[in-house]
Amino acid sequence: MLPILISFWILYVQLCLCFSEAGHNNNNRTYNVVDCGGSMHHQNWKRHVMMDSNGLYWLQWWINLNEKMINFEVKVNTQGFIGLGFSKDGRMSGADIVLLWVDDRTGQANALDCHGSIDSSNGAPIQDDTQNYHVIFGHQNDSHTLVQFTRKIDTCDPYDMPLTGDTLKLIWSFGDTDPVYGSLKGHGRNRGEKSLHLLSPVFEKQSGETDSSDSKWDVTVNNVTIEPSMDTLYWCKIVRLPKLTKKHHIIGYEALLSRSGEKQTNIVHQMTLFECQTNFYPGSDPASWDVWVKSSGTVCNSNLLTPRDWDSCSMAVAVWSSGSMGQFLPSHVGIPMGGSMGVKYYMLEIHYDNPNGKKLISAVDHSGFRIHYTHNLRPYDAGIMISGISISDTQLIPPGQKLFRSVGICGPSCSSVIFPQNGIKIISGMIHSHQAGRKMSLRHIRDGKELSRIVEDDNFDYRYQQFHQLANETVVLPGDYIITDCAYETIERKRPTFGGYSTKQEMCLSFITYYPKIELAGCYSMTPVREFFEMFGVSQFYSLNMTDVENLFLYNGNLLDYIPKRASPRIRENHLNMTVEDLLYEESLLNKLVISEPVEFHDRTFLSHLIQLPWSEPLFTKRVEQELINGKHMTFCRISNDSISIPSEIIRFPNFTTFVKPASTCLNRLFINSAELSSNGSRLLSDLALSLIFVGMGLPLLFELIQEKLLYTFCIIRFQND
Repeated sequence: MLPILISFWILYVQLCLCFSEAGHNNNNRTYNVVDCGGSMHHQNWKRHVMMDSNGLYWLQWWINLNEKMINFEVKVNTQGFIGLGFSKDGRMSGADIVLLWVDDRTGQANALDCHGSIDSSNGAPIQDDTQNYHVIFGHQNDSHTLVQFTRKIDTCDPYDMPLTGDTLKLIWSFGDTDPVYGSLKGHGRNRGEKSLHLLSPVFEKQSGETDSSDSKWDVTVNNVTIEPSMDTLYWCKIVRLPKLTKKHHIIGYEALLSRSGEKQTNIVHQMTLFECQTNFYPGSDPASWDVWVKSSGTVCNSNLLTPRDWDSCSMAVAVWSSGSMGQFLPSHVGIPMGGSMGVKYYMLEIHYDNPNGKKLISAVDHSGFRIHYTHNLRPYDAGIMISGISISDTQLIPPGQKLFRSVGICGPSCSSVIFPQNGIKIISGMIHSHQAGRKMSLRHIRDGKELSRIVEDDNFDYRYQQFHQLANETVVLPGDYIITDCAYETIERKRPTFGGYSTKQEMCLSFITYYPKIELAGCYSMTPVREFFEMFGVSQFYSLNMTDVENLFLYNGNLLDYIPKRASPRIRENHLNMTVEDLLYEESLLNKLVISEPVEFHDRTFLSHLIQLPWSEPLFTKRVEQELINGKHMTFCRISNDSISIPSEIIRFPNFTTFVKPASTCLNRLFINSAELSSNGSRLLSDLALSLIFVGMGLPLLFELIQEKLLYTFCIIRFQND
């Protein structure tokens, strides 16, 4: 029996190797694609990036996974030194730095392992005790210096940064002269930073796709006026596909961004291009779509201004966010477009972000996408689905938090019904949040066990929301869970932050590119409305039963349809001296719901009730976080056409064994920061006088919090005494 199994294994390996394609080459990358068991693995890729805006500094890198090494090549327009550094925040202080140069006298290439001074943000680099960067070769001519060098992905050196899948800030510099040992001078004006996903491949347009097979379709808005007073604007425009009688494939897309104002600022925060279904609603007039194509568009998601038929525009085909380069697809997949049965109309949605009205005087925008497509069909149809937390005020992030998590669930109610038997294969993922986002992950659960994270970024950068291309495609089967897990920092905020469309509010969404394409446009969850209010001790509002309140949240209802004028809270009329945050609070639905029960909170708006809660109490905020994560979730499956209807479902957060990364072999990564533990333990029971606030939540919760606090304090004191 054993020889037979070995023979089958050898045959399987041979078949896998047979599927290995020749490496594709162009100026941006090289990679091999291996198909083993139907899931693609992208190997031996290279990336080539221009670090500055003038083409003076070019960086290329590739990975040797077997030896856990990463190789770099820099080519810079200088005969002096070249600096390259790795930083989490883009600052030189504490950064991992290497200085490179070719000696003018000997012609020898050199690498000097350094780090930025913690005490001085602009001080000269300090040489490391251990040299972990090693030159492969280098040379210089009359204009340029080129150095190729290598290092371990994790050197175990406390002055070197371990290179991970997180967003990293690469800081770069160069000078006119070679560095002098013992006197490492600064970099002057030739410096900058660039955010990158260092360990991820990036697919580019294939070199074999000639101009004759690759076509371009520019989808833009026309003359959208952005007033200086506007903080956030979502604008939607209907466009018609060029006449394509045969099916084509979208192979990639990039952003076309207008620059506005005196400083030529880009005020576009996000763009999405959606497919539209013209017969989604009974009685719809197909001729209306051509009328809408001729218009300049209108405000999105408006009950008064947005036609109901536009709700059928739900399947994303292109997504761009701040700092993104767009996305090109690997050579075996393409997003379908055109043909006799294909979609004819699309909706371009653009989110303009103009914080506090300070970015411009006035602007007329023409931004959008450049879609690259081909008539040479690829083996698989791909799609983009959106998952995460449904945008709603029921997503709550307390103020003053170092890190607070929210999760959105795509569960078996979607995956078991609409995923194909062999599952879908994820190519890439982009997790989207606003200014408070700090750590993001796309998690994968199967049979009570969490598998390795599809996407994980513990150094999320709101200004760099590029797709994470997967070197190894992830197969998600029917019955699996996909969880979008977002962590936020609100240390400087004094009031709760809610889910919403403004960048002052928050989102937790993942845009997942996958194949084969299915009719699932979105897979979301939210805290059930009734449970959300009961969590904070509120059971009833004036003039509204809880079913009415649920309808307001679930169906974007108008509060005036439910509340008599005499029961509405008084709204301030003078908005001239209000901040953007004040306006968001003023206009929030939560600020219009007036509590009637329990009596302890009556005549307060629910928003004012939330503001008064003890968010500075760690046990309370931790309990809220746990309730929002581990409690009930209402899930939604949004299908792009009317061929199937999947009802919403209320579930609990699944029980599973959490994925644990392999332990680091570096001893310096295993030390615990005992100082932080000690400072936390010094807080005793001085802040337990919160009973009046907790009364509406019931005495059991108060007693449980006190019990947890006492147990926590006892354990800390015991630990410190030992």
